[in-house]
Amino acid sequence: MDLSIVQAFFMLGFVAMAAGTFYFFMERGDLKPEHRMTATIAGVITFVASIMYYVMKDTVMFATGAATTDAINATMPFRYIDWLITTPLLLVEFALIAALAGAGKGMLTKLVVADIVMIATGYLGEVGVAGSMENYLYFIISTLAWLYIVMTVWGIQPKSGSAAIKKALGQMKWFVVAGWAIYPIGTATQEFLELGGADTAAVVGIAAVIYVIADVLNKVGYGIIAVRAVRA
Repeated sequence: MDLSIVQAFFMLGFVAMAAGTFYFFMERGDLKPEHRMTATIAGVITFVASIMYYVMKDTVMFATGAATTDAINATMPFRYIDWLITTPLLLVEFALIAALAGAGKGMLTKLVVADIVMIATGYLGEVGVAGSMENYLYFIISTLAWLYIVMTVWGIQPKSGSAAIKKALGQMKWFVVAGWAIYPIGTATQEFLELGGADTAAVVGIAAVIYVIADVLNKVGYGIIAVRAVRA
């Protein structure tokens, strides 16, 4: 894969996240005071992501010629820093909508702890030696933490609130279940292809592009649903 394609997607990620930040903070002024926190958190999430994507774009730009594993892997710490900050905030945003639907009381702390475990072990597995027992162990722990989040979120049922809030809660649950599934599936596929002898640079390049698309959907799209629900 040509390195310029990966760089272009990082730039696209930056623009999308920056636009999302602008949108969320503009919407914040149109919300009732008690609902502005939802837009604020959505804006902070995309703001953090926009900074990280801008840095990752420049990190890839320093390499020349065809895509190299080192050039793309150099962006990995920034991607995980992004996720370590933004994914707990996504869960906080979910908890705010769940609270408006009279559901999910007392679940936020457990979800955030599971999320941190998922991200931390995911990073350790990705920087480890492909095919090692440690990598498999970290992947299993990370996946189990994700499954715990999925089961907890999916089990939350609205008890009150408007139709818009109930609809948003259902849509946000699908983001966590289906949208977040892209990350463990992507990691497992990357490991499998590398062990199978595939071109490592091409594999990590394709994975980076998929992660950009998933991040934009899971942060901007998720935030739009939450903000529109509280506005309604």
